[in-house]
Amino acid sequence: MKGIFLARLSILAVTVLTLIPFCSAQSKLAGDWPGTFEANGVTFHVVWHVTAAPDGTLTSTLDNVDQNIFGIKAKSTTVKGSDVRIEVDDVISPNGQNINLKGSFAGTLNNEGNEVNGTWTQIDPPQDPVQITLKHSPSQAAPPAPVMAQPSIAGDWSGTLSVGPAQLRLVLHLTAARDGGLTATLDSVDQGANGIPVTSATLTGSKLSLTVDAVHGTYEGTVNKDASEISGTWTQGQPLELNLKRAQPQAAVPAPKPAAPSDIDGTWQGSLDTPKGTLRILFKIANMDTGLTATVQSPDQSPIWLPATSVTRSGNKITIEMKAFGASFEGQINGAKDTIDGSFTQGASIPLVLKKS
Repeated sequence: MKGIFLARLSILAVTVLTLIPFCSAQSKLAGDWPGTFEANGVTFHVVWHVTAAPDGTLTSTLDNVDQNIFGIKAKSTTVKGSDVRIEVDDVISPNGQNINLKGSFAGTLNNEGNEVNGTWTQIDPPQDPVQITLKHSPSQAAPPAPVMAQPSIAGDWSGTLSVGPAQLRLVLHLTAARDGGLTATLDSVDQGANGIPVTSATLTGSKLSLTVDAVHGTYEGTVNKDASEISGTWTQGQPLELNLKRAQPQAAVPAPKPAAPSDIDGTWQGSLDTPKGTLRILFKIANMDTGLTATVQSPDQSPIWLPATSVTRSGNKITIEMKAFGASFEGQINGAKDTIDGSFTQGASIPLVLKKS
């Protein structure tokens, strides 16, 4: 169970980088720099995107791919000879939760100019320093124009990806480009990651192909005759069935508004005893005009709060569904409304007693 939470919640937030020009040779830095780092025994992927302006100024962004964190800003970045240093003091808002990110990266560019090795030191939220290696993938010439797309394929498509017990809702936004090709973005609804860029989207006959470098994923699907469904396979390490259907346009839904607090509004904390040790779990429950809502955090792994799929209450019984993790919590609220005695289920069921903070 801990491994699933770790994959979903662990965060090493690195940053958008703006390099100060040092010499004309720095234009060779333009391109993508994919890399990895280790945190809590798990490998995470980052990609540093560098662009050279006509005057030689470099701008860049760095994505924390596995945590769906894109475009975090650097306070300052300096490049002197082979030394690269980045200072970060920014506020990021994954899943709508503001987090102050403060840290620095100190690295060295190798003699060939195609690899940077260094250390990321994060002081807020605090965590141990980690080593990051970035390797250069030079900018490529513009690819040929994609195959002309059928106009009927443009629009929004939704589907659900089953990853073990987890159910991840995805929304694909396809747009017909001026050159007749396709552009696209992808939303992972249950992970709160919207606007993930699709690197390429092509339609050849009825075959739709997507490449999503930001998450190291690909999709191959077949569009049916009336362009209402796409049957296919999503591959991200392993192939998984993913069928998409047209998402009908809907009127904008007003954002939920706070309602009068319920008798269980607030922060609830408990500990899970797992084979790998104790893991704290926190829930924030809030009453809105649409009903009870909740967000969940595993503070021993990440400061990020992620939204629960649903909260259902019947008398003193409460159920919190978290489809992004394939998890749920069911518990009984005591008379004093300060304890919920229940169980957390994620494959296996583990006793979990929550106490109100």
